[in-house]
Amino acid sequence: MVKLIDTWQIADIGPVVVESSDRARYTRITLRRDGQIKLTVPKAVSLDQAWQFLNSRIAWIQRHRRDFRGLGEMPVSGWSEASRLLVDRLRELAARHGFQYNKAMVKNQRTLWGSCSHRNNINLNINLLRLPEKLRDYVILHELVHTRHKNHSRAFWRELDRFVGNAKGLQRDLRQFRLNA
Repeated sequence: MVKLIDTWQIADIGPVVVESSDRARYTRITLRRDGQIKLTVPKAVSLDQAWQFLNSRIAWIQRHRRDFRGLGEMPVSGWSEASRLLVDRLRELAARHGFQYNKAMVKNQRTLWGSCSHRNNINLNINLLRLPEKLRDYVILHELVHTRHKNHSRAFWRELDRFVGNAKGLQRDLRQFRLNA
């Protein structure tokens, strides 16, 4: 059971919702895209310990909040429209470059921009629509190349470079946009 304990006002951060959880094993901070910050503490952790933990992570919170600001607004209104746009772009890039995949799904993943299974099922994160188009296409092509190379070998990166140019550079650019905290 999760129980709201308090809301703390922190200078340079704003309000932090403090919750106690019977199931939590560790103290953790959650940053949401809407700006809300939540501190979840195990039942056995005192408020003093929670306060110390939070204060030790102020710089971390500020750094990761900046990362969220890098994500733009979703350019479409509904899930089905957003999903259709991503799957249509996947189809278009696959056809243009001669890739085949099995199924495509759009999900709201917390840690991955995309994935490709051993059966060539491709998952795309709905939040790709918040990225610049060049990075969105990079992620889609990255997953399409995984239909041929199931790892990040030199052969994988060479093939990806054929389609996107500087793949490692685009990978670095993508790291500016974080999905989770």
